[in-house]
Amino acid sequence: MSALETFRYHVADEAGTGDVEGRSPESFGAEVPGGPDPATALSFTSDEAAARYYLDELLRQDERPALRSVVEPELPERVPGLVVEGEQDLRPLGTRQVRFAQTHRTIPVFGASAVVELTSARDLVSVNAQLDAVTGVDAVESLTRADAVRRVEEYTGTTIAAEAAVAGRLTFYKDEEAQAWHLAWLLPGLPAAPPVSADETPGERSGHGLGRRPVPPSVTYLVDAHDGTILFHFSAVPTAGPVPARCTGIDETETQQTFLGELAAAGGTRCRLADARRSIRTYDLRFSDIDSNPPVPEPPVEAETSDYGTVNRAAVSAHVNATRVYDFYKLVLQRNGIDDQGMVLVSQVNTTAASMQAPPSLLNAFWWDKKMWYGQVMRAGRLVSLSQYLDVIAHELTHGVIETTSNLVYATQSGALNESFADVAGVIINNWYTAPDPKDVATWNWEIGSGLDRGNRPLRDFANPARLGDPEHMDDFRRLRPGERPNDLNDQGWVHVNSNIHNKAVHNLLTTSRNGQRVFTVEDVALLTYLGMTRLTQLATFTDALQAVVDVAQSYFGGDRNRQVKIDAIRDAYGRAGIG
Repeated sequence: MSALETFRYHVADEAGTGDVEGRSPESFGAEVPGGPDPATALSFTSDEAAARYYLDELLRQDERPALRSVVEPELPERVPGLVVEGEQDLRPLGTRQVRFAQTHRTIPVFGASAVVELTSARDLVSVNAQLDAVTGVDAVESLTRADAVRRVEEYTGTTIAAEAAVAGRLTFYKDEEAQAWHLAWLLPGLPAAPPVSADETPGERSGHGLGRRPVPPSVTYLVDAHDGTILFHFSAVPTAGPVPARCTGIDETETQQTFLGELAAAGGTRCRLADARRSIRTYDLRFSDIDSNPPVPEPPVEAETSDYGTVNRAAVSAHVNATRVYDFYKLVLQRNGIDDQGMVLVSQVNTTAASMQAPPSLLNAFWWDKKMWYGQVMRAGRLVSLSQYLDVIAHELTHGVIETTSNLVYATQSGALNESFADVAGVIINNWYTAPDPKDVATWNWEIGSGLDRGNRPLRDFANPARLGDPEHMDDFRRLRPGERPNDLNDQGWVHVNSNIHNKAVHNLLTTSRNGQRVFTVEDVALLTYLGMTRLTQLATFTDALQAVVDVAQSYFGGDRNRQVKIDAIRDAYGRAGIG
């Protein structure tokens, strides 16, 4: 359960009509006494103006004082405490959403946000929000940012550079257990790992189950701005043109691949792993130690001709798999790259980290600093790169997608959702390209990271989490002890353990049948889960995820005569995992 008040609305639920056409501003003017003149309501000059209007009207009708307070009726502005964070085209639905963050006295409220979905005509489709009234706390800090950093130093036993305080900002934070408000300094990405008590035991898995990631600690802290108490913390990590050339090369699985690169110079034959059409570039770190923060080693990996042969299997695998993930997001989900703005996708192979593992081995692959980093392991006398694991790559790149959409807080239940949505993408994208029949889930491989865990086991089993000792129902949800905070030893609140519950719900969704026929296609589930994730607030729960998927389905299946059957099937799939 969230510490904040949850509010949702979908036009398809209005009066039980099941209508998925947008709700017009005139309907509010007619229904709300003293509402605006319809002609005025129609004259929205932006998506933001329309979204503010609808939020204002809906929240005025809510009986909860905490939500009505966001309206502030004594002020002429519409929901003045909400500031726009961004807008996104939901191309598969033909709609657009506006994301707001809540503030109080111009100070952000941690985790409080609202997502409003509009039609192209700026009629209302849906709202998903977590908001609240900030009460009982002094809005003027007693401690400086530098004081707050010193409290983190004392708490962690770590020396932190003075400039780390520069990024700190004030926020209002509501403690879920005590239901009490605090004014806090939010200090993002501090290089200081939180302490763990002597009675805490390490989590069964960290990262992908491959060990702690070989990157410096990066932890976001919330420090009470009055008494210096450490309130909460969570991981800040889970990102004339060249002449194109059709290239070939052998990957880490000894398979010949065909892919796009570019000629290093017009009229020459030398090629490099740079796909300008997709903005994908692949580099070789040549076993540089990540602890030394090596620069990107320009140029991208080169070969004398367009045939890479076996010159760099690791780079060929990374380049091909990054292309596959990009293409799935572009063609199936209609997303333009990791950030939906066409950002350059950088992959770096042959990474080492002496602080984690003796070079040249590094059993890890991860998204960090808006790049992909690949380690390698010794097999049969040869170093083999983890860039061969398409499911792991799709998982990691999806963390970048989450980072630029819902930005789910990487701790406890929202962190488990962060991991699960990455797993969902990993399983779907991997099978989309490698299953005997990508559209028949009966032929799928449900393992994630096959052979990468101890005893040659997979990291996770999407179909049968219990096989690896993971929970698949909310009855077995693993909770932190009272007063225990997320940290590395408890897997940031067991995010990789509890993620399996949501994984199982999505597996149920993919395999649900009626009268011998699958209820949902693979594309259906990919879109429902992706678009559902994008509309979540930062502190979303599993129940919020279910509702988000249902809300997307209301629009996505709007013209389907079996829409209600499909909605019921979604609720049933999640319900079998104890999510409701």
